[in-house]
Amino acid sequence: MKGAIAIFVKTPGLSPVKTRLAVKLGQEIAESFHLASAKTVADVVQLSCETEDLTGYFAVAEEEALDHNYWEDLPCILQGGGGLGERMAHIYHSLLSKYDFVILIGADIPQMSSADLLQAASWLSHSEQARLAFAPSDDGGFWLFGGNCPIPHTLWGDVVYSVEDTGKQFLKHIEQYGEVKILNTLRDIDELEDLIPLRESLTKLPQAIPAQHALIHFLDTVLPETA
Repeated sequence: MKGAIAIFVKTPGLSPVKTRLAVKLGQEIAESFHLASAKTVADVVQLSCETEDLTGYFAVAEEEALDHNYWEDLPCILQGGGGLGERMAHIYHSLLSKYDFVILIGADIPQMSSADLLQAASWLSHSEQARLAFAPSDDGGFWLFGGNCPIPHTLWGDVVYSVEDTGKQFLKHIEQYGEVKILNTLRDIDELEDLIPLRESLTKLPQAIPAQHALIHFLDTVLPETA
């Protein structure tokens, strides 16, 4: 079975990125982190695509950035308009019309591994049962959602995003549409205080890829200045 993985990104200079990091680190460093994190996630996705029948995409927020060199490592698709729920619904259903299953992830979980994504892909590669994959994040949200079945468009908009129980809301809404597999909980990066735990997570990866090692080096240049 064929699957698609879409990484949601925003483009520095066209949309605000990592605004809470920017308050303490400055806009330039916050944007550099966003790009480095997105590249790391993309490299993890590409590694997964070499193992399974998967295709990676950047889901880009801005139409004018679809050809931007920031996003040249993967084919790009437009998120579309509306709130986060509407944009996720658009990407999910657009790709589900071409693939057997779809996985949506954010660009700020660079400590994810290919094993995490392949676990989701293996679960969703099932033609006889409606299946969903869900991975919580430490802040109460979620960093991965995947499915091999349609999800009503209204569901996505019924969830309140960026609150402490977003993940619980989303999970409660989706579990009626298929059997749900819960994956590893990871910590997404929004605040300055998230960077030290991120570095620790990256150093503990059993098989860190070059982009993850490069991100550790980037963090080492930032963290002493903000200690």
